[in-house]
Amino acid sequence: MSEKDNVLFVSAMTRKPVSCASISADKPAFVYHQKLGRFHSDWHQHPWSQFVYAENGFIHIHVADKKVLLPSWYGAWLPPNTLHEIWSDSPSLCIRAICFSVDAPISCLSHELAVFPVSPLLKEMIRYTEKWNERGQKDAQETTFLHALQDLLPEEMTKSIKVCLPSTSHEKLAQLLAYLQKHLHEKLSIDFLAHEFGFSVRTLSRLFIQQLGVSFSSYCKLARIMKALELMETGNDNVSQIACAVGYESLATFSNNFLEICGNRPLYFINKRRGQR
Repeated sequence: MSEKDNVLFVSAMTRKPVSCASISADKPAFVYHQKLGRFHSDWHQHPWSQFVYAENGFIHIHVADKKVLLPSWYGAWLPPNTLHEIWSDSPSLCIRAICFSVDAPISCLSHELAVFPVSPLLKEMIRYTEKWNERGQKDAQETTFLHALQDLLPEEMTKSIKVCLPSTSHEKLAQLLAYLQKHLHEKLSIDFLAHEFGFSVRTLSRLFIQQLGVSFSSYCKLARIMKALELMETGNDNVSQIACAVGYESLATFSNNFLEICGNRPLYFINKRRGQR
């Protein structure tokens, strides 16, 4: 086992289990702030919508058809009744969540899962809400403040980034995707994978579009960039090494693809993580 694999293995083995299934909401909106570090939630869903914010670490969110990576200082919007699990391997992670019940006016907000950078204003407003953390009784100031915060979200969400990797229940394609994930550092062609897994190139190309909603090349690009983000999470801060580890021969191409998907270049995320040490 390589040093990198060992780090990931040890992290996964020490995740603290967290149950979210029993949480109930008796207010139009409520907040949840916890320094969880490495943790893993159960699969759960709830009738309220949820804005999740990652501070000092990365959060992984898995929904039925997507695997989402939420970088530090980014937020995610989860619509109501979204079946999901969340976990993190960041030892200093603080998770901050704002939840809006079914009675809250959220019609202007997206009905799709979204990940987006959090502005300085929204960041300070999120931190301010910690004063109401897990408070049960209704508070007029809290309701007014969270309503104002909610009004900011649609504009914030216009800056959403594409760190959502589609998944599939198609058994044979899922096996191919698992293989692809383990070999992102290699040159992978659709011709090779089609031959290895018993598809014609035409059939496999069609499956990517039908099952995943993206082309083979787009999926590979997204998978490589998300893997690069994961490597940054585990402490790798050498951009050239990260690019090589996810299959890029050109540093410029890696940096440009990273910017296209994440909205910032690799050094932005690396410097953010350095600032957390």
